[in-house]
Amino acid sequence: MALQYLILVARTTLLDQDMVEDAAARLGMQVQRNGPNVASLTSGGRVPINVDNGHVIIVGDLFDRFGSGPSLDKLETSLGASVLADPMGTLLTRFWGAYLAIWKDGDVITVMRDPSGLLPCCYTVHERYVAFASDPRTLLGLTRARPSIDWGGIPRLLYADDLAQARTGLMDVSDLLAGSVARIDANGCKQAICWSPWQFASREEEATSQTHVDRLGCAVEQCTRGWSSSFSKVLLAASGGLDSSIVASCLDPKIDRECITMATADPRGDETAYARELCTSLSLRLSCYNYHLEDANVLRSAVAHLPRPGARAPMIAYDAAIKRHVEHMGTDLFLTGAGGDNVFYLTHSVRPVVDRFLAEGMSSGLFHTIRDIAKITETGLLEVVAQALRFSRRRGGIYEWRYDGSLLHADCLAEMKRNCPDHPWLAAPNDALPGKAGHIAMITRAQQYLHGYDRRLPFTSVAPLLSQPVVEAALRIPTWIACQGGIDRSAARRAFETRIPANILRRRTKGGPDAFAIQILRSNMELVRDRLLAGRLAGNGIVDVVAVEAALMPERLARDANYVRLLLLLDTEAWIDGWLSADVCAPKRIGVALN
Repeated sequence: MALQYLILVARTTLLDQDMVEDAAARLGMQVQRNGPNVASLTSGGRVPINVDNGHVIIVGDLFDRFGSGPSLDKLETSLGASVLADPMGTLLTRFWGAYLAIWKDGDVITVMRDPSGLLPCCYTVHERYVAFASDPRTLLGLTRARPSIDWGGIPRLLYADDLAQARTGLMDVSDLLAGSVARIDANGCKQAICWSPWQFASREEEATSQTHVDRLGCAVEQCTRGWSSSFSKVLLAASGGLDSSIVASCLDPKIDRECITMATADPRGDETAYARELCTSLSLRLSCYNYHLEDANVLRSAVAHLPRPGARAPMIAYDAAIKRHVEHMGTDLFLTGAGGDNVFYLTHSVRPVVDRFLAEGMSSGLFHTIRDIAKITETGLLEVVAQALRFSRRRGGIYEWRYDGSLLHADCLAEMKRNCPDHPWLAAPNDALPGKAGHIAMITRAQQYLHGYDRRLPFTSVAPLLSQPVVEAALRIPTWIACQGGIDRSAARRAFETRIPANILRRRTKGGPDAFAIQILRSNMELVRDRLLAGRLAGNGIVDVVAVEAALMPERLARDANYVRLLLLLDTEAWIDGWLSADVCAPKRIGVALN
């Protein structure tokens, strides 16, 4: 069962204990008082780790970086003393997991979200206290406030194109970014970065290619086994691709585990044969399901539980099948390979060539990397060199985030360009290598793939490849090693080459539900036109109605991936409707058959 939590931190005076008790009763949570200024409320019998009578509180799943086994429910005396002496430093270097840590330092109370972002955290600032929660329903349920849409935040999120933002789509609700702290005192609440991917992207470290491969393999196995051993019944989404196959190969054979795969009617979206081959080789049970159009309800948002929009209708159909299977089988942990492309650095860019030249100059290794990129991109050697020269002259080491202004109103675009969305992880040092800047941007983008399932559902969803040790091990790998041998995600493939079927190990492309996505639009065209041309986005001047109408022309739906943007706008309409009609005092738990 996914953890729900609510953390209350007093800004000036003591916490109102009647308010705390009332909130716990209404939300169905248990209370742990951590001194007069902090109270933690948690669901499902989950008790925070309490260090030295509440001087440090850890909510969520915490694992020992140098140990094995399930998440910790307490700390040994020596580890507790280290955490007490230096909470931030010790937690970031000695542990990993999906957690929130709270401690007091003088007049300031600090709340830290771990670097993986696997435990969601949003917050709101009140006059007397700051409240942090696993989800906005819990947050708003504290005061029974009606949700209000931030009409300035919506276009910002659409323009940012999967760049995680502290500003959400709900008024007075912010996200605490992964690897960040919120510091609370009488003056308010300020957010700052406490972990940076650039710490692990240094040019200084000398390690062989095989050492990098071994470190990555060990980190993936440790994190996958740690997560799976903390639950009783594990379900893995086996897509037929490399990343989910790697996760499958790391599951402990002693646990109750099975896989599930989804297929479309279009053969290009049917990966069943690869999923079956994987499961046969690893002795895993496999359940196969199809996408169904009746499950893709365009009036519902796939991320209705989040404080921001950002999903597409095919996710609803996918989730419906997952939820039905979980209800039937009693699964309590759902694993995916999400984020693998990002963490393992799937690239068709010339950045690794530029990186190697900047690191080594003219060397035999540089020629090998030119050859590798030529093989990956199916391009001539001279063309790769020319592209690398053009790239280095144009950009240097700076990564330019690709914002998406398509179908947005001109006034919104003008405002976004005056004040572009940003993220602290994109702030590269002066000597940054451009390939590593691109790698970090990909990892930053992966943050938006998390938390696809409502935490009121009776299972926890985890993407183990985004666990902190895996990300840090991957960041240490030079970009040219990630494409060594002329194949993408080379280090990850080498780390698991003896454990995954050769057919999957050699794969360079994978199918997806694209045809199903277009079918959703075509089969609901009248409703889609009405919602996008006369809906809340149009009414608030966020979308360019003329451009949207042109994109909805039948002959243009599949051109230039227009359908992806249209489905995002459609889900955003549903997300807005959902929050404007939301009952924040709804039942504490929901069943799994939501669609």
